[in-house]
Amino acid sequence: DRKAVDPPPIIQLAVSDGDPHREWLQSPFFFMCANLYDPVANTPVARPPSETLAGTLVSSLHRVRDENDREGGYFVFGDLSVKLDGQFRLQFNLFEMLDGAQVEFITSTVSDIFTVYSGRHYPGVLESTSLSRQFSDQGVRLRLRKE
Repeated sequence: DRKAVDPPPIIQLAVSDGDPHREWLQSPFFFMCANLYDPVANTPVARPPSETLAGTLVSSLHRVRDENDREGGYFVFGDLSVKLDGQFRLQFNLFEMLDGAQVEFITSTVSDIFTVYSGRHYPGVLESTSLSRQFSDQGVRLRLRKE
């Protein structure tokens, strides 16, 4: 039973190295992975991702403009679902592919706590956020809702 994370998680990549050309926005070598996180134990859920999450668990870097027309790099998880009921967080791990099939872990971040409801208690989907609409208009694959 898939329960879509709504609104879809969007993580901005912020680089503070003073790169005036923002060349990191062009990099096809950054990617981010999502894991389900236990907010009480403050650790990843002790089950394989195949038992806890469904959909697209990895995102590449999207170069898009935000609501204020500022260009940036974003990881978008437009098709991410949780298979369990309860309260959780999502942990997002950033990696970079290096020469010769090596992958380097860079950093991670954890979302706020959110609730996944059972079918009969599900309150329904929310209207899509303006950021989701902005990114969808630029070709990022997201499900949009009007109401």
